[in-house]
Amino acid sequence: MEPEAPTGRTKVQVRQLEVVVKHDSGMRFTASCGEHTVTSGTGNDGDESRNGMWPADLFAAAIGMCIAGYVASYCQHHDIPYGDMVVELDRETAQAPSRTTKVHATIKLPGPLTKKQAEAVLKVADRCHITNSIARGLTVELSLDSADHAARAQGAAVEAE
Repeated sequence: MEPEAPTGRTKVQVRQLEVVVKHDSGMRFTASCGEHTVTSGTGNDGDESRNGMWPADLFAAAIGMCIAGYVASYCQHHDIPYGDMVVELDRETAQAPSRTTKVHATIKLPGPLTKKQAEAVLKVADRCHITNSIARGLTVELSLDSADHAARAQGAAVEAE
């Protein structure tokens, strides 16, 4: 059983999920999580069939797939047709530093909705794990692990003595 968070604080659950990204060829990388893999970028080995979306496009795609999953689950539980659902996303970007500044998602469902259903679908879509992570201050912690880095760090520690 998890300990309860103090009143007024967000309960944080730590979940170990290992995603490993490996260099493939040129600017092509493969990410693995369990038995699943996805490829991003372009290689320089001449095998264009192995190229994938750029990471920023995967970022937008992940948002769209997350929204679609939440909406599909809601529709399934409320007998709203969703079989031909499409989520279209447009991204706005900026430079210095390079980043996505806005994502606009349009959810297209196959049948007509009442005003109440439309409001509920949008409310559910807004609960997407990924968009909530971004909106609530996602933190990315970076560290470096390389043989050269470790040797230099050890050498610096010895010199400091």
